Amino acid sequence: MIGALRAAVGFLTRVPVGAAPYSGSALDRAGAWFPLVGVVVGSAGLGVWWVADGLAGPLVGAVAAVLATVIVTGALHEDGLADTADGLWGGATRERRLEIMRDSRLGTYGALALAGDLLLRVAVLASVGIGSAEGFADGGSDAFADVARVLLAGHVIGRAAPLVLAAWLPPARTDGQGRRLGRLGVVDSLVAAATVLVVAVLAAGWWAPVLLAAAAVPVLGLRRAARRRIGGVTGDVLGAGVALTTLAVAIAVAALVQEDLL
Repeated sequence: MIGALRAAVGFLTRVPVGAAPYSGSALDRAGAWFPLVGVVVGSAGLGVWWVADGLAGPLVGAVAAVLATVIVTGALHEDGLADTADGLWGGATRERRLEIMRDSRLGTYGALALAGDLLLRVAVLASVGIGSAEGFADGGSDAFADVARVLLAGHVIGRAAPLVLAAWLPPARTDGQGRRLGRLGVVDSLVAAATVLVVAVLAAGWWAPVLLAAAAVPVLGLRRAARRRIGGVTGDVLGAGVALTTLAVAIAVAALVQEDLL
């Protein structure tokens, strides 16, 4: 269990955990802990937001928090999102799309997807921070609690997306990261599902199903696109799943906060 947890943290973040076992079926077991790694990433963003918001206000806090989550993960999922956008919509054939996805250069579709993702994440955090702070001044909700809901729910549920995609679709290549994450066993699946459910309930209470429904939208859309365009998943597609699901859940939490439902 400890080895699988170290592999999950070492694979998904830049947190130093020593030599982690990445060979063989290590990532199959590590997948059980992917959602828990989201707690680490979300907590890093929350800590940076708390400092930056106190020093320079909600907008600076939102930008700093998003940058912190990107840095702690080494921009792993943002890279996957950009490459997936370039590949799925930038090639005429399956082979060409896979070739584009392996190209390290950033294309137009990738740039638009990356910019849109980052801008929306900043906008969501800023709107929650500003709105909750104003409400707190009038006896309403606490900005820290609401931003924590956005960051932790988004990053935890988002890291379950690659587990679902890897279980639903075959690898698109005979090599690469898409083959390293297989279907989880029953126990590992229960661990991942329990982590997601606990965090969703803590973040949204009775509204937890709304967060899960929001997460399902990008997963289903990406599954359909990947199956039709490249015949399966790659590491980039799995990374894009994390990025898009994290954003979708964050928007859902922010909407519930804005409607005073949380």
